[in-house]
Amino acid sequence: MIDHWSNVFRIIWTSTLGPLGFLSNLLMGYIIFKYTPDSMKTYSIMIIVMTISDALNGFCSAMTSERVISTGSQLFVIFGGICKSAFDEKLTKSRFCMYWYALQVQCAMLNNIIMIFSYVYRAFVITMPFDTINQKKIQLLNYGYSLCHVTYYTWVYFMSWSSLEAMDASISKIYPELIGSNYTYSGILDLNAPSQIVMNTMVILNPIFVVAVALICKFKIERYLNKFILTEKQKRQHRSLVNVLLYQTFSPFLSSVAVILYVTVGQTGDSTALLENIMPLSVVLLSVVSPIACCILIPPYRAASFKLWISSVSLILGVESRFLKKQEQLVT
Repeated sequence: MIDHWSNVFRIIWTSTLGPLGFLSNLLMGYIIFKYTPDSMKTYSIMIIVMTISDALNGFCSAMTSERVISTGSQLFVIFGGICKSAFDEKLTKSRFCMYWYALQVQCAMLNNIIMIFSYVYRAFVITMPFDTINQKKIQLLNYGYSLCHVTYYTWVYFMSWSSLEAMDASISKIYPELIGSNYTYSGILDLNAPSQIVMNTMVILNPIFVVAVALICKFKIERYLNKFILTEKQKRQHRSLVNVLLYQTFSPFLSSVAVILYVTVGQTGDSTALLENIMPLSVVLLSVVSPIACCILIPPYRAASFKLWISSVSLILGVESRFLKKQEQLVT
């Protein structure tokens, strides 16, 4: 069923959280560059990569507002976002929208992989405090992998191109009412092709692997913190950074649940349309959760966020009340 009540919910969700996530991560990027203390410079490399990918994720979500239809060997995407207004020619519009969807998937997977780097880095720092980590090596690992990641998956996107006739012939077997309609759609006709199989496998297994690594590292860190004598300040600092990562893991967990539900119970009846709309929603949720978690749980960023909030309120009111001055002094 193409026309379904969950279509409206999906479009409202993505058109709201997408721009919010994009703007939140722009602000988060500014805070990271300006207010990161020297003690967090190395760790902030991973945070900034995730912040950039989250910002792009939010932007892409607003552009696409996608509904994902998977048949096992094929993948089709119906778009409800801004991208469908970009071109008049049907094939150009389809490929344009598919580019933003592919970029969103790239960013979601990149975020998950950098999250794994962050878990391992945090566990290493806590359990081996006397070993030094070269900041340039961390930069090379994160920036180098990110560049290779984007390059490879952009190539995968171009290799997925197919003619409009072939795409219509395939999707008409699932939703024949799409043909000749005003819907904008695109698809990958062979997920098992050599150029697509790696990405297809990663999309399925990546969220599950992130959750598994998160649980293992969390257990190892907690065991270390309880076993060795650390000051309360050190424990709070380590736990706040770990908690940020756990909150960010919430989105991969939801992605895993959505995929499992779609594969197991969503292939029959009216539930298919609902799950097709729900599957992509957790991806854009991460673009909002990550900056909020960083600003609340990481003390230097929490103080910077509060300082910016005070300045903004003062600017809007046009005056600095005695209360605002007092709060700003407490922050600084």
